[in-house]
Amino acid sequence: MSAKAFLASQRISLSLSQVRGTTDAQSTAAAIEWFNQLRRLGLSLPLGLVHDIGRIVSVPRAQLRIGQDLALLPAHRGVLERHQTLLAELAEIESIEQIASLRPPDKLIAVLIFKLLGTLAPTLPSHHLATTELPQGELPSADQGLNPVEQQQETQRHLAFLHELQQHASVLLLRAELLNAQAVRLLAMYDGSASVLSRISDDRIDLLELLTMFEADDLRDTVRFSLDLLPSVLEAQHISGAQSYPTGGYAGLLSRGSLDALLPSELASDEELFYARFAQSELLYLGRERQIEAPHPLHYILIDGSPSMRGLRQVFARGLALSLSQKLLRANLPVMIRFFDGRLHEAVRADYAPRKVLPYVLGFRSTRGRNYSRVFRDLHKELLTLCANRKTRVTLYLITHAECHIPVPTVTALRKLALIQAVFVRPSSELHLDYLSQLTKYQVISDEALHSEAVRKKQALDILSRVADTAS
Repeated sequence: MSAKAFLASQRISLSLSQVRGTTDAQSTAAAIEWFNQLRRLGLSLPLGLVHDIGRIVSVPRAQLRIGQDLALLPAHRGVLERHQTLLAELAEIESIEQIASLRPPDKLIAVLIFKLLGTLAPTLPSHHLATTELPQGELPSADQGLNPVEQQQETQRHLAFLHELQQHASVLLLRAELLNAQAVRLLAMYDGSASVLSRISDDRIDLLELLTMFEADDLRDTVRFSLDLLPSVLEAQHISGAQSYPTGGYAGLLSRGSLDALLPSELASDEELFYARFAQSELLYLGRERQIEAPHPLHYILIDGSPSMRGLRQVFARGLALSLSQKLLRANLPVMIRFFDGRLHEAVRADYAPRKVLPYVLGFRSTRGRNYSRVFRDLHKELLTLCANRKTRVTLYLITHAECHIPVPTVTALRKLALIQAVFVRPSSELHLDYLSQLTKYQVISDEALHSEAVRKKQALDILSRVADTAS
């Protein structure tokens, strides 16, 4: 199929859509964006279906208009009326209603459509792979790329696809009910705070990062725990209005400085001589006393992602890490988050790219066993570089379990470079680790605490409050 014929085919598909937008131009542009995002995920769907499902998951039900303004053609009426019924049932599902009320962004809408149809659509006999992405803007009319016979064939193919999808309506509705609306809510909360905290222009979440996040193990429990903690973290913080000003007298003469610190006698020079000396940096300036610059702080959150951190351990560790990073970010502190198992994995600077924190923490999957000796030896080498010439002051937050056996000499060496605060989650017996005396502080989360939601939340908030006091 030629590119022009493909565009005309998608125009035919769009003409069969049954959810009306605020304006045709806006809804078409949004559908094209979702279509292109889905194609990058490897899923091809008719543009009309992308339009309908996309609007179902992004527009509150009260604002939806299901059904075309024009009367249905007799040949199309049966399939399209059943399609309207299916769309109405989708819109009434509680998880869909909750998601639509949050007005998810385009990338997330594409991921949600993929979760609904990603493995279902390719199994339908009439499924057809897209040959190219669609250009933004208006699509050409069908008669610009297809003759009347071809138009009829494409119309029948799109109707057949909708008919086949209706045969699997129960699967589609079940998948819609299983969508995690709380994860979308958590993502919206992070996106709102990230817009204020972000320091770089490329702080954007990749499609695959979003998809990995929604396919993560224990997602629902971790999201629920994070939502329990975040309101107390995101509450308004009162900041003192006190300001500081440099004090101290002049320490000597310098060859560079600001014009207000220029030595007064320099102004007595001939004008041409003055400009010549200024161009050659020969003027003298009064230099104030300087305080020794304090090392830059860095709060380093290290999360154990090894196979031992499963179930409630994983839920607590990741929920605590998410809330801890937000607590530190809202205090305008630099934060790095990193997973480890048999090795150190790629780190995320949360203060540079706060939007990437949530999919990174929720979507991480361990690929190795565990090798604590190697991990913390590599960490020591990294901290040696960070702390060279005392340029960085590191506070290390270790979230792990009771079998995290690190060689004592390694911990001693790390202790010289960083303050180490550890949280040991769900020990199976009494905690016995040789290096505990080397830690700045540590806390143990018992098995009983993890099984009680109220106690688990209380202990996590207690840790967060102590961290806030230490960081300030």
